[in-house]
Amino acid sequence: MSDEDRLVSAAADRTARVRSFGEQRQIAEVRVDALLHCAAFRPATGDVPVRSAAGVVALGIMDR
Repeated sequence: MSDEDRLVSAAADRTARVRSFGEQRQIAEVRVDALLHCAAFRPATGDVPVRSAAGVVALGIMDR
């Protein structure tokens, strides 16, 4: 799966999700203990930095 195939989202339900366009499915989900504002994907590291009410963290999300 290429990096261009991925979509990362952050939601008010306190989850960050990674989806695959090509496979048309969710490939990862992480729940955190704070409301999320935004998320991004770092192709070089595979990390997903998320901004929340508690600050910024980088989540390591592996493919299922």
